[in-house]
Amino acid sequence: MKMSRVRLPTAMATQHPDSASRSFSSQDEVDEALRDFAPADKGGFECDEKMVDFEGKLTAYGQMKWIIEKVTSALSLTPGEDFLVTPRIPSEKLEESERQVMVIWAAIAANKYSYEVAARQAIKYLVAPMVESSRELLVSLRRINKLLKFGQEELGLPSTCVMRLIPLFEDVVKLLHCDEIVEGYRILTLKELGEYDDHFRVFLGKSDAAMTYGHAASLLSIKIALSKLEKWKKEVHVEVCPIIGVGLLPFRGHLAPWNVENFVEEYKGYYTVTIQSGLRYDIPHGDGVKTIRAVKREVGHVPTTYSDEEERAIIEAIREFAKCYFEVLVEVGPLICLAADVIPERRDRVPREGYYRSIIGPLKLIGEKELYEKIPSGELKLPRAIKFTAACYMIGVPPALIGTGRALRNLEKKKGEGFVDELLKKHMRSLKSDMTFEFNFLNLDVAKERLSSSTFSKIRDDVDEISRIFGLSKEDINEVGLQHSMCVKSFWEKMGKPESVEYAIRAGLLRGSLG
Repeated sequence: MKMSRVRLPTAMATQHPDSASRSFSSQDEVDEALRDFAPADKGGFECDEKMVDFEGKLTAYGQMKWIIEKVTSALSLTPGEDFLVTPRIPSEKLEESERQVMVIWAAIAANKYSYEVAARQAIKYLVAPMVESSRELLVSLRRINKLLKFGQEELGLPSTCVMRLIPLFEDVVKLLHCDEIVEGYRILTLKELGEYDDHFRVFLGKSDAAMTYGHAASLLSIKIALSKLEKWKKEVHVEVCPIIGVGLLPFRGHLAPWNVENFVEEYKGYYTVTIQSGLRYDIPHGDGVKTIRAVKREVGHVPTTYSDEEERAIIEAIREFAKCYFEVLVEVGPLICLAADVIPERRDRVPREGYYRSIIGPLKLIGEKELYEKIPSGELKLPRAIKFTAACYMIGVPPALIGTGRALRNLEKKKGEGFVDELLKKHMRSLKSDMTFEFNFLNLDVAKERLSSSTFSKIRDDVDEISRIFGLSKEDINEVGLQHSMCVKSFWEKMGKPESVEYAIRAGLLRGSLG
C-alpha cells in the first residue's frame, strides 16, 4: 500500500510544559489548539499541526477528537487539508503496551469523526518517541494496521485511511545512526508488510539529547543527522522531511525572536519545527508570530552535507563535549533533582519516577571506564528535560555552559586552534549567541555555595574558557539578568516554602521560558 504524498505542515504546536506564565489542564488544551491554528490578527499563532502528547502525560484519550471538532466548527478549517493533529504515542519501553493501543485506537476514532465532518482524515501520522531500532517501529506499525483494520470493519472507516509513524530520535548515538534505523524500517515494512512510502517524516529531538550528552554534542549530532538523512534520501530516492524538536532556551534549541536568524541557518534542512509553549506564551504575541513566520519561510532548504572525514572529525568533537559535560552531570545530578522537584508542573504529566531519563547511554559514546565509577548506586534518575533545564538555572549554572568551555580548550590542545575555529565558524555558528544568552543568567555565587568544590572548579573553568574564546564577560549582565539572580538567591532562601515555587516561575518569565 502506498501512502499518497500530502502537503506537509511546517509549524507544529506542541504541549510541552515549558511555559512559565501559565499551566494547562487537559480540557484547557482543547481551547489552546484553537488559538494555535487561528490567524495572528485573531490572537492566534498560525500553526498548521498540533502534536497531542501522550508520552508520559495524562492526556484525555478523547482530546484529539475534541480538538478536531472545535477547530473545524470555530475556525472553519478543513482537517487533513488546513491542519493535522499528530499524537505522540507512549513509549512501550516505559509505559504499558495497552496504553499505546488505547492512544492508537483513540486516534482512529478521531479519524472516524474527521471523515464524517470533512471526508478527510485529520490524523495521518503518529510520533513514536525514544526510537532505538527499526524492529520496534515495525511492531508499532503492525499494531496500528491491526487496529485500522478493526476500525474499518467495526466503525466503517474507509480503506483509504492510512496512518504512518514518525520516528523520534532523542539520543545522540541514535541521531548519529538515524539514517540506518529509518532505512531498516523502510526495508522491513516493504518486505514484511508489502508497504511502500514515498516520503518519511523523521523527528530530531534536541532536548533529551542535550540533557544526557550536553548542549554542544546534541547540536552537532542533529547537524550530522540532517546530513545523513539528505544523503540517504538521494540513495533510496524517497522524500525525507525532518522535524526539528526545539524549545526557546539555548539548551533546548534556542528558537527565540532574538535568535531566529541563527536558528534557521544552523538547522537548515528542516521541514517542520516544534512551536512550544514558552514561545507562544512567555514572550509578546507579536514577537512569537514573527518568529513562527520566519521559520515557516525558510523550510525545505538543502542541509549542509558532510564528507566521511568531516563526520569523523565532528564525532570526535561530540565525544569530547559529551565527556566534559558528563563529568559534571554525575556530580551535580542529585542537586538538579532536588531543585527540579520544586519546579511547578505546567501540564498533567506522570511523576519523574515513572518516566525518568537514564544517564547510561553517554558512557557508551565516551568510552571511558572510570566514569562508570562516578555514577551513584542505583543509577541517577534525571527529571525530564524542561524541569532539568529550569533546575540548572536555579542552581546558578545555565545548562548550555556545562562542559562547553573545557571541551573547546581540550580540542584546541588535541586538534589545534584551527580545528576549533572551523568547528565554530562552519558547524556551530550559533554557539556564540547561545553562550551570550547563558552568561546573562549565570550566578557563580549561588553555584559556589551549592556545588562541591570539584564541580564548581569545572564550571568556573567552563566560564573562563568561554569568556576567552567568545570575548564574553561574566560581569556583563543586564537588568533582566540582575533580576534573575535575585530570584535564584531567593529560591534557595525560601526552599521548602511555597515562595520558592513563585521565584522559580518569576525566573522562568525573565528567561522567556520555564525550561
